[in-house]
Amino acid sequence: MRPPAVLLALVLAVFAGGTGPAAAAPWLFVSDIHLKAASKRPTPSGAGHDTNAALFASAIRAMQRADPHPPVVVVTGDLLAHGIAPQAATATAVRVARQLGAAFPQAQFVLALGNNDSACGDYALAPGARFLRDVATAWAPLVNRGGAAPDFARTFARDGFYTARLPGTGLRAVVIDDVYWSPRYRAGCGAAGDVADVEMNELASAVRRAPGPVWVLFHIPPGVDAFSTVQVSKGLAIVPFLAPALRDRMLAALASAPGKIVLAVGAHTHRFAYRIVDAAGARPVPLLLVPAISPVYGNAPSFLTANVDAGGTLRDVEEYSYRAGSWHDTGGLRELGISAFTGPELLAAQVRLAHDPQARAAFARLYGGGGRPEIDANNWRAYWCAATAFATAPYRACSGAGGISLITGRGVAVLAAAFAVAAGIAALAVWLLRRRVRRA
Repeated sequence: MRPPAVLLALVLAVFAGGTGPAAAAPWLFVSDIHLKAASKRPTPSGAGHDTNAALFASAIRAMQRADPHPPVVVVTGDLLAHGIAPQAATATAVRVARQLGAAFPQAQFVLALGNNDSACGDYALAPGARFLRDVATAWAPLVNRGGAAPDFARTFARDGFYTARLPGTGLRAVVIDDVYWSPRYRAGCGAAGDVADVEMNELASAVRRAPGPVWVLFHIPPGVDAFSTVQVSKGLAIVPFLAPALRDRMLAALASAPGKIVLAVGAHTHRFAYRIVDAAGARPVPLLLVPAISPVYGNAPSFLTANVDAGGTLRDVEEYSYRAGSWHDTGGLRELGISAFTGPELLAAQVRLAHDPQARAAFARLYGGGGRPEIDANNWRAYWCAATAFATAPYRACSGAGGISLITGRGVAVLAAAFAVAAGIAALAVWLLRRRVRRA
């Protein structure tokens, strides 16, 4: 029989959350909320629509059931609905902070901004904008919980960048706003200046200074937009997420500290997926893509939970999705044979996906939260290649898709030529029609 003191210690350890990482509660990962606060519809919004108040409230309740006391809540951007009125932007971002903060009053939050998070237009937030200052004020009590991010209010208000200590042995979060690196970015409410270079230098410096393991968090992933490449351009063109030169610098920064950057976290695709940075290197970096709450692109609203060990590695990543009027545990990466979210395990999963149709079916279901399937037996390779091929040439070689990239010089030239041909044909048709009218 154990001595009473030992039994008491065990009881206290259980109620305190345990002494090791396995006993801690899972962390919560949420993204692309796209809250349309003005919507008064009493039932949750469905496919093709952004998140209304009813869906957001339902999602928060589901999060509380799945993970009542998360030590950390990660929110990877796009708080605001598509096309939101500029005058409603700040109030909506503040509302999201208040509702999530009330639901998880003890959690430390990690917030990255997305392209829709702006009072200046999509992809248009200028550094130093008032929106940044107001959002920093609203989110500071959540992000700087217990002094975890003491410089948040100052640096976030400048350009969305900050660093934070996370629960665990020396784990640090480096948060950047990589919307500035998109080819679609244009400052809509001020001067952009050299913000793209500044943000890149901040990332490199923060990783270099961090004393221990690092997570890098952002909204837009580097690499190929598989949805736009497959579903929109029908494989005729390869669509990148970031400007190629900045994408390459970002990838180099993520691969520059082998073993130190243990995780990258992004979103933007509205789907649950992964990427592998520096897949051919000695220490590939795993990149998690967090699915969306908003069902605007036909996905089932979803969020993730994951256990986090002392070194910052994700384990037991689980997806929860809203389908047929209720929330369900959709499953997790264990269905792909992934127990620890690391580069080597993801590479092994890539091999299984290449040869096992059942594994591909499981990935396709997780990818869309169990909703309308987007990946099928005909297009799966285009999505599979996006996990490791980040630039146009390797992606084309892997997938066989796309003769051009939409933002390279070649792509612009081809599109311009196609437009000229189309304009010529239209002009010829008009001339022939007028000639026929004159003859009549």
